[in-house]
Amino acid sequence: MSIPKELEQAYENGYRQFSWIKEINENTDSLRTLFEKGQKTFKGVRFYWQTPDKNFTLVGFGKEQELTYDQATFEQVDAFILAEKEKIYQNHSMTGTGAILFGGFAFDSKQMKQNDWGKMEQGLFYLPTFLITETDGKRYLSMNFSAENKEILQQKWLELTEQFTELMTVQLLEKNVPLQIKAEEIAVSEWMSVVDQTVAKLREAGPLEKVVLARRMEVKSDRPFQADVILKNLQQQQTNTYFFVLESDEHIFIGATPERLLQASATTFSTASIAGSVSRGTTEVQDKALGNYLLNDMKNRQEHKIVVDRIIKELEWMTGTTIHPQQPQLLKNRDIQHLHLAIEGQRQVEYRFLKGIQQLHPTPALGGEPKELALKWLKEHECLDRGLYGAPIGWVAIKEDIGEFAVGIRSAVLSENIGYLYAGCGIVKDSQVEQERVETKIKFQPMLRGIGGDDHDKSK
Repeated sequence: MSIPKELEQAYENGYRQFSWIKEINENTDSLRTLFEKGQKTFKGVRFYWQTPDKNFTLVGFGKEQELTYDQATFEQVDAFILAEKEKIYQNHSMTGTGAILFGGFAFDSKQMKQNDWGKMEQGLFYLPTFLITETDGKRYLSMNFSAENKEILQQKWLELTEQFTELMTVQLLEKNVPLQIKAEEIAVSEWMSVVDQTVAKLREAGPLEKVVLARRMEVKSDRPFQADVILKNLQQQQTNTYFFVLESDEHIFIGATPERLLQASATTFSTASIAGSVSRGTTEVQDKALGNYLLNDMKNRQEHKIVVDRIIKELEWMTGTTIHPQQPQLLKNRDIQHLHLAIEGQRQVEYRFLKGIQQLHPTPALGGEPKELALKWLKEHECLDRGLYGAPIGWVAIKEDIGEFAVGIRSAVLSENIGYLYAGCGIVKDSQVEQERVETKIKFQPMLRGIGGDDHDKSK
């Protein structure tokens, strides 16, 4: 296949990095199926992202460039974007196509002796070699590559087009054998003790209002976990959530999160507040009653108000506008319902997207309030390394400084046949330790069911 003249011209004009975008219509497989097809050649270097409305999906294969360890901080990722944006030739500028970075930041800088995250522990981003974008019913392929001379340019073009053709024609085998899962809550009594300590601290006269405490469940399987199988399960089981997968060698970070952190268009910053939780009912009448309880319960409303107040304060600072909050609504997932409120403001042109991500993270729904005091408490008392759990995960366009990040909750990190599920809950001065444990048990269920296990209360 001959190289496009426009690409040759870009080379003649001095470009050595390229992002070539074209609309593709030759394959009717779902993007989840294409993600699965990529396992043959790209296992360990794939990602998947889908928004709750299912109108926007990204699938990435291969790594053209990678940022990890100290390169994956907010400042370093944004510095990379600023340094690279003018170097890359991109033939179109449709949202979600071309040169994008996909990945996640670390929740914080805390590290434990046992690293369950591999090189994702302190954050990981990569520019994929192949990116497939589905938006507004259309599908696009982006190929990202570099070439130092014309011969390499021609060679790369031929190799990539052939490689993509092979990817699209992979034949899949049926996977019908469920995994045998053993699940065990880790350090429950220690966690409950920290909850009691935290409640006692919050009842003291002082500025600390809320702390979000997380805990883990260990899962073991009789065979290695497969990201594509778990993704399929999650998409069949969950609604009103983002779906994400980030692979790094043998490690997989996967989840179905209901919580947007920040979406940036050229003109708007959009975020949301999710806090306060109750289970779903087994009947329509019971479910409605539980929802009404949540809407009117003072403890949950106060927990949600803490989050709303801080997000609005941060967004007003980021946008330079006054934001008037509405009343929260119910967001219902299969296992749990939350208080939810969408919040947005007009973007200031000079305000960087990742600066906004850094400003918002962690919201009081994931860290606490005030932020600095809550994070200090967590660092001193929470006995786990959150890695990417509860942290920003998503994508950012290098050329345009737009994108979207969600909060990496309802998630798990998996490696071979062992993994860890994470769940957290907001502790305020009126919290009851057993109620908080029950809430986290509910929050384990989506991922436990997704990987093939039974509901949490049946686990051993």
